[in-house]
Amino acid sequence: MPHRQTLISTALALAVSAGIGTASAASLEQQRLGAYVQARVAEGDGAMQQAAQAYAQALSLDPASPDVASRAYRQAVLAGDKTLALKAARTLDDAGMLPPDGTVLLLAEAMERGKWKEARALVSRIEREGNFAFIVPFMQSWVSMKDGPYDPPVVPVDKPYAVFAVRYTEEQLLLQRLALGDAPGAADTYTQARARGTAFGPAQREAMAARFAALGRSDLATDLRADAVPAEGRCATTPQAFTPQSGLARLLARLALDLLGQGDARATLSLARLASFADPADDDARLLVARAAMIGDMHQSALAVLAGVEPCAPARFEAETLRLRAMVAEGNDTQAVALAREQARTGDARALRLLADVLVQTGDNAGAVDAYSRARAQMTDKDDPALLLQLAAALEQSGKWQEAKPLLEKVVERAPDSAAALNYLGYAMADRGEELPRAIALLERANRIAPKEPAFIDSLGWALFKAGQGDRALPLIENAVATAPGNAEINEHLGDILWAAGRRFEARAAWRAALVGLSDDADAKVRARVSRKIDVGPEAAPPAP
Repeated sequence: MPHRQTLISTALALAVSAGIGTASAASLEQQRLGAYVQARVAEGDGAMQQAAQAYAQALSLDPASPDVASRAYRQAVLAGDKTLALKAARTLDDAGMLPPDGTVLLLAEAMERGKWKEARALVSRIEREGNFAFIVPFMQSWVSMKDGPYDPPVVPVDKPYAVFAVRYTEEQLLLQRLALGDAPGAADTYTQARARGTAFGPAQREAMAARFAALGRSDLATDLRADAVPAEGRCATTPQAFTPQSGLARLLARLALDLLGQGDARATLSLARLASFADPADDDARLLVARAAMIGDMHQSALAVLAGVEPCAPARFEAETLRLRAMVAEGNDTQAVALAREQARTGDARALRLLADVLVQTGDNAGAVDAYSRARAQMTDKDDPALLLQLAAALEQSGKWQEAKPLLEKVVERAPDSAAALNYLGYAMADRGEELPRAIALLERANRIAPKEPAFIDSLGWALFKAGQGDRALPLIENAVATAPGNAEINEHLGDILWAAGRRFEARAAWRAALVGLSDDADAKVRARVSRKIDVGPEAAPPAP
């Protein structure tokens, strides 16, 4: 590995030059360089935990080094090492080099220690720095709750961050009213949030439910617990309190959720980690860290943080769902299926759906059909659109299109604005050459609802091609490829259309891109089909399943 060798060579050269001094000085310098090199190599390999440990040693040997502190801070945040992150942050702050999110970390730590005057000063500093200024009106309000007099959060309309911050006002006001015991105000804000479709995490729902129950609003507590773990399955522990730290954690978590799946996965993971630093007891923050880690293919990190969710906590089902997904992504299919089957023995609908999800991920669509069907039998709403779509997809993938199609029709009827359902039904019909005008109409609706989704653009292009409209199909598929250049299926479609247009050299290039885009565990038949097209073209290749 050239990168590793360069680091080691540089360190050795520096170590030799350091040996000009006294033996003890040289020995100390070698220790510093050794720890630093170990940290850099681990960082380069993506081993965040090992990198954080090595940077902790390097920083202890060279506590005033801004360079070591800067790298230690970032790795500590990514790895979830709060102690190291704070130590590095203080070093950087002393050097005037603390990044903006480091100021937020110092705010969380000041509030944890109950240093409200210090917290006020840090909130003002965050406003001056600008990057996280959207949290300022809320954190000023939370701090005033502790340091008095209390001022409800007000977002100044003349501030640059106003349009962004206003999105979080409702939730923050709800949490503060619950903290203050303002039952009527909290109930009113909750009703507004519910009407807007605000989604709360399982831990937050339980904390809010417990607080509403204590305030005499058992009706709202019941509403919040409607989809929760049954009471007999929950831990007999005190729910989360509503504190300034929890308010900050929610703000950071909301920002991370907004960014999830967009841009740099490490940036989103850093925000999620900061949320968990602000409120270490928040299981919803743990779930968010796990999701961010999995998007960045850091499955071991996801598994490690999910281990912190208690087996009977309100977030246990969501945690188990993510855990099994991470296990499958790591290639532990057999263990994941075994654990999912063990949970499904209770006959609980959610556990059965989780088993089915795992079976789909591992390629057992027939087993998934059985599990989804058993889950459906347990549900009050047996035509729940989300479940029907999952069941229909498993049936279609199992070769049972005639059973899948009426279920997909029912999903589209019950959820007419579901772009995913419209796309699935339209593409499945078009790929089979069925009712092509209607299939195109369904896919056009899906694209109007989600106009930038490459998979939906590809589906419409493919339907048009199947209908003999290659001239309309080609620019759509080219657009889809430009948006998702690594998608194997879209590249294969592009190759087929180009071949039909007589552009055979370009067609083969598209099929080669499709072959490269196939995952390591892709169906051997798919790989053989694409390879055959490269050799002799689509006419002699086996048809798509």
